[in-house]
Amino acid sequence: MEVLKIIISALTPVSVVIVGYYLNRRLKSIDNAQWQNRKIVEKRIDLYDQIAPNLNAILCFFHWFGHWKDMSPKDIIATKRELDRIVHIYRHLLSDDFYEAYTRFIKLTFKTYSAAGKDALILSKIVSSDGDRRKHANYLWEHEYAELFLPSLASPKAEIHSAYNETMEELRSCIGILEPEKTLQNSPATSSPHKARA
Repeated sequence: MEVLKIIISALTPVSVVIVGYYLNRRLKSIDNAQWQNRKIVEKRIDLYDQIAPNLNAILCFFHWFGHWKDMSPKDIIATKRELDRIVHIYRHLLSDDFYEAYTRFIKLTFKTYSAAGKDALILSKIVSSDGDRRKHANYLWEHEYAELFLPSLASPKAEIHSAYNETMEELRSCIGILEPEKTLQNSPATSSPHKARA
């Protein structure tokens, strides 16, 4: 009996060390996973900050509102090129649904691969009931700008706006940003009626 007590008393510290070792390894693994997830979320938020303003700039140009007067045809083509660069580099960090929605939006606003070595063409009118890009813009219109447009294939505003909203929704979703109403529903103040009345 005494021998058994001695063995048990000797094994107890050993078992504590073993359990502590594996527990420490598990905690480090969880901490590493959380750090990695945090970095991914930070990168996705950074991507949102890069993509969203450029998408909005294209929407403004094609809808003739906001700061459309400040963006020359070359500016908007450069914006599209920069967006393509970001989206294609980080395609695998974003979702397939976002990529598909983005592609639809771009196809409604630009004709890509118009000719070898040529920039994408702008699917919009130069003159419409919304204004005259040659006269109403805050930049100096250049004669060659007309060659950058393909007005005959201009898409309806409603289609462009719908494609923009879908693209932004997919971007928000794959970044992991909750909708405002869902955020409110999940907040402690609104999750329990008792807490709300307290």
